[in-house]
Amino acid sequence: MLARHAEDMFWAGRYLERAEDTARMVRATLLSTVAESPAQAIDRMQNLIRTLRLEVPAPTQDVETMAESMTPSPPMLRSEAGLGIDVQAAATRLVASPALAGSVAFCIGRTRENFRSLRDQIPSELWEQINEFHLRLRQGDFPAAMEQDPFQTLDFIRVSCQSLTGVISSSMAQGEGYRFLVLGQMLERALMTCRLVSVRYPELDGSSYDEMALTLRSVSALEAYQRASQSSPVGSDVARFLMVNDSFPRSVLHCLRASEAHVEALAANGRPPPLQRLAQLRSELEYADFDTMVGDLPRHLSALEDGVRDAAKLVGNHFFRNAESFDLHSQAIMPGVSS
Repeated sequence: MLARHAEDMFWAGRYLERAEDTARMVRATLLSTVAESPAQAIDRMQNLIRTLRLEVPAPTQDVETMAESMTPSPPMLRSEAGLGIDVQAAATRLVASPALAGSVAFCIGRTRENFRSLRDQIPSELWEQINEFHLRLRQGDFPAAMEQDPFQTLDFIRVSCQSLTGVISSSMAQGEGYRFLVLGQMLERALMTCRLVSVRYPELDGSSYDEMALTLRSVSALEAYQRASQSSPVGSDVARFLMVNDSFPRSVLHCLRASEAHVEALAANGRPPPLQRLAQLRSELEYADFDTMVGDLPRHLSALEDGVRDAAKLVGNHFFRNAESFDLHSQAIMPGVSS
């Protein structure tokens, strides 16, 4: 297929995955703040912002202007005067602000735009569903719905994203376009899981069950973890499960294996740079001594996240050969992270 079409497929997958993961994490964070003090709730939201690599402006700043500038400073949840923000309002921006790069509404809008250029290559059901989803997020009452009933609204987003993924897997011919789409999903999912573990792990060391549950719920892994583990959760076990469990579909190892398989199929012959990089990352994680790794987990997670981003760039350079467009996508989906 044409390189520009392959690139659109790849980034549609990334944006769709980013939207679903963001909705999952916002829901888990809001649920954890129900019985906590305002200060604790702000700390929870700060962790979420750090995980997403986004910025929710202080109350005195203009959200639209900052989002459009695309040059955010490090994550900030309090103004210089020390005033706390409204946690619910921050969650609403992360979900419903189409001008905030990385928000759910922003990512679904980008997914729709990419699919729009591929109308003749995707199932009609997929276009109809992404179009309907996008229009619902852009309705004037959607931010109010997020404010009034955030959990039902976030469940709607999660189910809508899962429905789109279901249409992709059950109705789309599994050729090159499908592989690029799923490759984008898997790489973005690996990145988001790395970031979650990186931010949450310091909170898990010697912490309560609620802290463990928050981390696992952020990727819908609580029930899967409970079925796989026979003992009370500890921080290192939660991190191990999210990084190297080979059967959980949101673990980093599972995503790297799937990504490697898709690139290998797309490459047809030879071992291009993205395949070599993914194979290296996968083997290093798969055969690592996790008990040793956990002693310096932040460094390993940072290196792994850098490696996944590097693999994504190599996919773009090898298959798309459109560096300018790729960089623009990178800035949009990962604000605050140098490309």
